[in-house]
Amino acid sequence: MKPFAVLFASALIATLPLAGQTPVDPKSPIPGYPDGRGPKGPVSVKILTPTADEVIPVPAAAMGRPAPKGARVEVKVAVENFETFKDEATGRGQHVQLVLDGRALPAWFQIDKSWIFPALPAGTHTLLAFVQRPWLETIRDPGAFAAVTFHVGEKNGKSTFDPTQPTIIVNAPRGKFKAGEAAKILFDFFVTGCKMGPATDPEACQVVYRIGQEPQRVLTAWGPIFWENIPVGKHGFIAALYKGEKRIESPSALAQGFFEVVDGAKAPAAPAEPAAPVSQASPAG
Repeated sequence: MKPFAVLFASALIATLPLAGQTPVDPKSPIPGYPDGRGPKGPVSVKILTPTADEVIPVPAAAMGRPAPKGARVEVKVAVENFETFKDEATGRGQHVQLVLDGRALPAWFQIDKSWIFPALPAGTHTLLAFVQRPWLETIRDPGAFAAVTFHVGEKNGKSTFDPTQPTIIVNAPRGKFKAGEAAKILFDFFVTGCKMGPATDPEACQVVYRIGQEPQRVLTAWGPIFWENIPVGKHGFIAALYKGEKRIESPSALAQGFFEVVDGAKAPAAPAEPAAPVSQASPAG
Protein backbone atom coordinates (compact mmCIF):
# COMPACT_ATOMS: atom_id res chain seq x y z
CA MET A 1 0.00 0.00 0.00
CA LYS A 2 1.25 3.46 -0.82
CA PRO A 3 1.90 5.85 2.08
CA PHE A 4 -1.21 7.73 3.12
CA ALA A 5 0.49 11.06 2.41
CA VAL A 6 0.92 10.08 -1.23
CA LEU A 7 -2.64 8.80 -1.50
CA PHE A 8 -4.09 11.91 0.07
CA ALA A 9 -2.00 14.21 -2.08
CA SER A 10 -3.40 12.50 -5.17
CA ALA A 11 -7.02 12.71 -3.98
CA LEU A 12 -9.56 13.19 -6.73
CA ILE A 13 -11.22 16.59 -6.55
CA ALA A 14 -14.67 16.58 -8.16
CA THR A 15 -16.61 19.81 -8.09
CA LEU A 16 -20.24 19.82 -9.22
CA PRO A 17 -22.14 22.89 -10.45
CA LEU A 18 -22.89 25.45 -7.77
CA ALA A 19 -26.21 26.66 -6.39
CA GLY A 20 -28.86 27.17 -9.05
CA GLN A 21 -27.27 24.50 -11.28
CA THR A 22 -28.14 21.37 -9.34
CA PRO A 23 -27.87 18.34 -11.66
CA VAL A 24 -31.05 16.35 -12.27
CA ASP A 25 -31.09 12.57 -11.64
CA PRO A 26 -27.31 12.26 -11.14
CA LYS A 27 -25.60 8.88 -11.15
CA SER A 28 -23.96 7.93 -7.87
CA PRO A 29 -20.23 8.76 -7.88
CA ILE A 30 -19.63 6.05 -5.29
CA PRO A 31 -20.29 2.33 -5.94
CA GLY A 32 -22.99 0.76 -3.78
CA TYR A 33 -25.13 3.89 -3.42
CA PRO A 34 -28.44 4.49 -5.24
CA ASP A 35 -28.57 7.13 -7.95
CA GLY A 36 -30.06 10.53 -7.19
CA ARG A 37 -33.57 11.62 -8.15
CA GLY A 38 -34.59 15.09 -9.23
CA PRO A 39 -34.84 17.86 -8.30
CA LYS A 40 -37.98 19.01 -10.08
CA GLY A 41 -37.15 22.68 -9.60
CA PRO A 42 -35.48 24.98 -7.05
CA VAL A 43 -35.22 23.02 -3.79
CA SER A 44 -36.80 24.56 -0.70
CA VAL A 45 -36.53 23.38 2.91
CA LYS A 46 -38.57 24.90 5.74
CA ILE A 47 -38.87 23.97 9.41
CA LEU A 48 -42.55 24.22 10.35
CA THR A 49 -42.20 23.25 14.00
CA PRO A 50 -40.77 24.24 16.37
CA THR A 51 -41.03 27.91 15.47
CA ALA A 52 -38.45 30.64 15.96
CA ASP A 53 -37.93 31.62 19.61
CA GLU A 54 -40.72 29.28 20.72
CA VAL A 55 -40.61 28.26 24.38
CA ILE A 56 -41.76 24.66 24.85
CA PRO A 57 -42.79 24.08 28.48
CA VAL A 58 -41.36 21.27 30.53
CA PRO A 59 -44.29 19.20 31.84
CA ALA A 60 -45.03 19.19 35.54
CA ALA A 61 -43.88 16.25 37.61
CA ALA A 62 -46.37 13.44 38.06
CA MET A 63 -47.34 12.63 41.63
CA GLY A 64 -44.61 10.68 43.33
CA ARG A 65 -42.24 11.05 40.35
CA PRO A 66 -39.15 13.25 39.94
CA ALA A 67 -39.50 16.42 37.88
CA PRO A 68 -38.83 15.90 34.17
CA LYS A 69 -35.51 17.24 32.90
CA GLY A 70 -36.81 17.93 29.42
CA ALA A 71 -39.82 18.07 27.14
CA ARG A 72 -41.20 16.29 24.11
CA VAL A 73 -40.39 18.25 20.95
CA GLU A 74 -42.02 17.54 17.60
CA VAL A 75 -40.22 18.53 14.41
CA LYS A 76 -42.03 19.01 11.11
CA VAL A 77 -40.46 20.10 7.84
CA ALA A 78 -41.68 21.01 4.36
CA VAL A 79 -39.52 20.16 1.34
CA GLU A 80 -40.32 21.28 -2.19
CA ASN A 81 -39.02 19.86 -5.48
CA PHE A 82 -36.87 17.19 -3.82
CA GLU A 83 -37.92 13.55 -3.41
CA THR A 84 -36.89 11.66 -0.29
CA PHE A 85 -36.69 7.89 -0.54
CA LYS A 86 -34.97 4.89 1.01
CA ASP A 87 -33.58 2.07 -1.10
CA GLU A 88 -34.40 -1.11 0.80
CA ALA A 89 -31.53 -3.05 -0.76
CA THR A 90 -28.84 -0.67 0.52
CA GLY A 91 -30.59 1.22 3.33
CA ARG A 92 -29.55 4.48 1.69
CA GLY A 93 -31.45 7.17 -0.14
CA GLN A 94 -32.26 10.86 -0.43
CA HIS A 95 -33.17 12.37 2.91
CA VAL A 96 -33.43 15.36 5.20
CA GLN A 97 -30.43 15.84 7.45
CA LEU A 98 -31.10 17.36 10.87
CA VAL A 99 -28.36 18.86 13.02
CA LEU A 100 -29.21 19.67 16.63
CA ASP A 101 -26.79 21.89 18.53
CA GLY A 102 -23.96 20.87 16.22
CA ARG A 103 -24.64 17.13 16.26
CA ALA A 104 -25.94 15.26 13.21
CA LEU A 105 -28.92 12.94 13.55
CA PRO A 106 -29.60 9.82 11.46
CA ALA A 107 -31.01 10.26 7.97
CA TRP A 108 -34.71 11.20 7.88
CA PHE A 109 -36.51 9.58 4.96
CA GLN A 110 -40.21 9.69 5.93
CA ILE A 111 -40.63 13.42 6.26
CA ASP A 112 -44.42 13.10 6.05
CA LYS A 113 -44.16 11.90 9.66
CA SER A 114 -42.89 14.06 12.52
CA TRP A 115 -39.44 13.66 14.02
CA ILE A 116 -39.82 13.30 17.79
CA PHE A 117 -37.41 14.17 20.56
CA PRO A 118 -38.98 12.31 23.51
CA ALA A 119 -37.25 14.41 26.20
CA LEU A 120 -35.08 17.25 24.93
CA PRO A 121 -33.14 18.85 27.82
CA ALA A 122 -34.13 22.28 29.12
CA GLY A 123 -32.43 25.29 27.57
CA THR A 124 -31.88 26.93 24.18
CA HIS A 125 -31.42 24.75 21.12
CA THR A 126 -30.70 25.32 17.45
CA LEU A 127 -31.95 22.95 14.77
CA LEU A 128 -30.63 22.95 11.20
CA ALA A 129 -32.20 21.10 8.27
CA PHE A 130 -30.97 20.47 4.73
CA VAL A 131 -31.28 17.72 2.12
CA GLN A 132 -28.78 15.19 0.84
CA ARG A 133 -28.24 12.68 -1.93
CA PRO A 134 -27.88 8.99 -1.01
CA TRP A 135 -24.08 9.36 -0.85
CA LEU A 136 -24.48 12.34 1.57
CA GLU A 137 -23.78 15.11 -0.94
CA THR A 138 -25.70 18.23 0.06
CA ILE A 139 -28.07 20.07 -2.25
CA ARG A 140 -26.66 23.59 -2.46
CA ASP A 141 -29.66 25.54 -3.76
CA PRO A 142 -30.04 28.85 -1.86
CA GLY A 143 -33.36 27.79 -0.30
CA ALA A 144 -32.31 24.24 0.55
CA PHE A 145 -31.34 25.09 4.12
CA ALA A 146 -33.36 26.02 7.20
CA ALA A 147 -32.50 26.88 10.79
CA VAL A 148 -34.51 27.63 13.90
CA THR A 149 -33.56 28.50 17.47
CA PHE A 150 -36.08 27.51 20.13
CA HIS A 151 -36.17 26.89 23.87
CA VAL A 152 -37.22 24.12 26.23
CA GLY A 153 -38.46 25.43 29.55
CA GLU A 154 -36.14 28.41 29.63
CA LYS A 155 -33.95 30.66 27.51
CA ASN A 156 -30.32 30.24 28.44
CA GLY A 157 -28.81 31.94 25.39
CA LYS A 158 -26.81 28.93 24.28
CA SER A 159 -26.81 27.22 20.87
CA THR A 160 -28.07 30.27 18.99
CA PHE A 161 -27.56 30.47 15.24
CA ASP A 162 -27.06 33.63 13.22
CA PRO A 163 -27.60 32.98 9.49
CA THR A 164 -25.74 36.17 8.61
CA GLN A 165 -22.52 34.92 10.23
CA PRO A 166 -20.12 32.68 8.27
CA THR A 167 -20.89 29.06 9.11
CA ILE A 168 -19.54 25.73 7.91
CA ILE A 169 -21.30 22.44 8.55
CA VAL A 170 -19.41 19.28 7.58
CA ASN A 171 -21.85 16.59 6.46
CA ALA A 172 -19.46 13.81 5.49
CA PRO A 173 -17.56 11.70 6.20
CA ARG A 174 -18.78 10.27 9.49
CA GLY A 175 -19.22 6.85 11.02
CA LYS A 176 -17.50 3.70 9.83
CA PHE A 177 -16.57 2.53 6.35
CA LYS A 178 -15.57 -0.90 5.13
CA ALA A 179 -12.03 -1.05 3.80
CA GLY A 180 -13.41 -1.76 0.32
CA GLU A 181 -15.49 1.43 0.45
CA ALA A 182 -12.50 3.59 1.37
CA ALA A 183 -11.33 3.73 -2.22
CA LYS A 184 -13.51 6.82 -2.54
CA ILE A 185 -14.84 8.69 0.52
CA LEU A 186 -16.85 11.89 0.22
CA PHE A 187 -15.87 15.07 2.05
CA ASP A 188 -18.87 17.39 1.83
CA PHE A 189 -19.93 20.56 3.64
CA PHE A 190 -22.55 23.31 3.73
CA VAL A 191 -21.55 26.98 3.91
CA THR A 192 -23.85 29.84 4.91
CA GLY A 193 -23.25 33.51 5.66
CA CYS A 194 -20.53 34.03 3.03
CA LYS A 195 -19.84 33.27 -0.59
CA MET A 196 -16.88 31.11 -1.51
CA GLY A 197 -14.24 32.44 -3.83
CA PRO A 198 -10.52 33.15 -4.20
CA ALA A 199 -8.54 35.01 -1.56
CA THR A 200 -8.10 37.85 -4.05
CA ASP A 201 -11.79 38.67 -3.55
CA PRO A 202 -12.01 40.58 -0.23
CA GLU A 203 -15.67 39.60 0.19
CA ALA A 204 -15.15 35.87 -0.39
CA CYS A 205 -14.34 33.12 2.07
CA GLN A 206 -12.39 29.93 1.58
CA VAL A 207 -12.57 26.51 3.22
CA VAL A 208 -9.27 25.34 4.69
CA TYR A 209 -9.24 21.71 5.79
CA ARG A 210 -6.80 19.10 7.00
CA ILE A 211 -7.13 15.38 7.60
CA GLY A 212 -4.91 13.89 10.28
CA GLN A 213 -1.44 15.38 10.16
CA GLU A 214 -1.47 15.91 6.41
CA PRO A 215 -0.86 19.38 4.93
CA GLN A 216 -3.87 21.66 4.87
CA ARG A 217 -5.81 22.21 1.67
CA VAL A 218 -7.62 25.35 0.48
CA LEU A 219 -10.92 25.24 -1.39
CA THR A 220 -12.27 28.29 -3.20
CA ALA A 221 -15.30 26.63 -4.83
CA TRP A 222 -18.24 25.02 -3.07
CA GLY A 223 -18.47 21.40 -4.15
CA PRO A 224 -17.85 17.86 -2.95
CA ILE A 225 -14.34 16.45 -2.62
CA PHE A 226 -13.43 12.77 -2.79
CA TRP A 227 -10.61 11.31 -0.72
CA GLU A 228 -9.13 8.19 -2.32
CA ASN A 229 -7.71 4.98 -0.85
CA ILE A 230 -7.92 5.93 2.81
CA PRO A 231 -6.19 3.24 4.92
CA VAL A 232 -7.73 1.26 7.77
CA GLY A 233 -7.83 3.20 11.02
CA LYS A 234 -9.38 6.23 12.70
CA HIS A 235 -9.02 9.57 10.96
CA GLY A 236 -9.75 13.03 12.32
CA PHE A 237 -10.28 16.15 10.26
CA ILE A 238 -10.79 19.86 10.78
CA ALA A 239 -12.28 22.48 8.45
CA ALA A 240 -12.47 26.25 8.90
CA LEU A 241 -13.59 29.32 7.00
CA TYR A 242 -10.91 31.84 6.09
CA LYS A 243 -10.77 35.23 4.42
CA GLY A 244 -7.38 35.43 2.81
CA GLU A 245 -4.74 34.42 5.33
CA LYS A 246 -6.95 34.99 8.38
CA ARG A 247 -9.34 32.49 9.93
CA ILE A 248 -12.83 33.87 10.53
CA GLU A 249 -13.28 34.20 14.29
CA SER A 250 -16.67 32.63 14.87
CA PRO A 251 -17.61 29.39 16.66
CA SER A 252 -19.68 28.37 13.65
CA ALA A 253 -16.78 28.95 11.24
CA LEU A 254 -14.88 25.92 12.53
CA ALA A 255 -15.88 22.25 12.31
CA GLN A 256 -14.13 19.03 13.16
CA GLY A 257 -14.96 15.35 13.19
CA PHE A 258 -13.69 11.86 12.66
CA PHE A 259 -14.44 8.67 10.79
CA GLU A 260 -13.04 5.18 10.77
CA VAL A 261 -12.09 2.72 8.08
CA VAL A 262 -12.31 -0.83 9.39
CA ASP A 263 -11.80 -4.34 8.13
CA GLY A 264 -14.76 -5.37 5.97
CA ALA A 265 -15.82 -8.10 8.39
CA LYS A 266 -16.16 -5.59 11.21
CA ALA A 267 -17.89 -2.66 9.48
CA PRO A 268 -21.65 -2.05 9.52
CA ALA A 269 -23.64 -2.56 6.34
CA ALA A 270 -24.47 1.13 6.00
CA PRO A 271 -21.73 3.53 7.18
CA ALA A 272 -23.69 6.71 6.59
CA GLU A 273 -25.09 7.19 10.12
CA PRO A 274 -23.29 9.16 12.84
CA ALA A 275 -21.61 7.24 15.62
CA ALA A 276 -23.62 8.90 18.41
CA PRO A 277 -27.08 10.30 17.61
CA VAL A 278 -28.44 13.03 19.83
CA SER A 279 -31.03 12.53 22.52
CA GLN A 280 -32.39 9.18 21.28
CA ALA A 281 -34.46 11.12 18.73
CA SER A 282 -36.39 9.25 16.08
CA PRO A 283 -39.10 9.76 13.50
CA ALA A 284 -42.62 9.12 14.72
CA GLY A 285 -44.39 6.08 13.35
